[in-house]
Amino acid sequence: YKFPNEVIKELQLKTYERNEFILKTGNEIDGLYFLIEGQYYVSSIEITGRELLLRYCKAPAILGDIELIEQCIIQSNCIAAENCKFLFIPLHTYKRYLQYDADFTQLLLKELAYKLKTCTISSRVNALSSVATRLAAYYCTLESVETSSEYIETRTLDEVASLIGTTKRHLNRILKKWSEEQVIVRNGDTLQILNWEKIKQYSNDVRFE
Repeated sequence: YKFPNEVIKELQLKTYERNEFILKTGNEIDGLYFLIEGQYYVSSIEITGRELLLRYCKAPAILGDIELIEQCIIQSNCIAAENCKFLFIPLHTYKRYLQYDADFTQLLLKELAYKLKTCTISSRVNALSSVATRLAAYYCTLESVETSSEYIETRTLDEVASLIGTTKRHLNRILKKWSEEQVIVRNGDTLQILNWEKIKQYSNDVRFE
């Protein structure tokens, strides 16, 4: 998509440092954010106060599309996982030049479809599978060269637990069992899978795809 000249004149560059909030749940959206550099993650706070990791996002990615189309407040926290740069379209610019632009709307719909697909997959896997199956499915999805797994690539075991809807303590019990079975070798949060056939067996052919 190529922005009209009128929009290009009003584009802004916004930067965020690692761990800085880009969007906060409950705030009003002020425009559209197009990620051009860096990585951020999306999380939701449950009623219990526990944070649920929804996805990681790399360029190209769009923030604010759900809120603008649905005309609602910000639905999830978006936090910089590393230094990020965004092209920012102010709300008034979007309403004046882009709201009824068919090609631009098609771009937003493509982004929304991707978010719906990944959320549906994660919800289905987390709702229907045991924690051990989810964890094995997570590693099998990352290992596959045929799937797009960027949205579930995490950095710590805590994040893996949050992503698949469990606790680190529960994951530790599963990893201890796998280690005793010599399926993996573990050193802290780092692990090496020795027996992929066993991991695939544990996954019951479930994948985050």
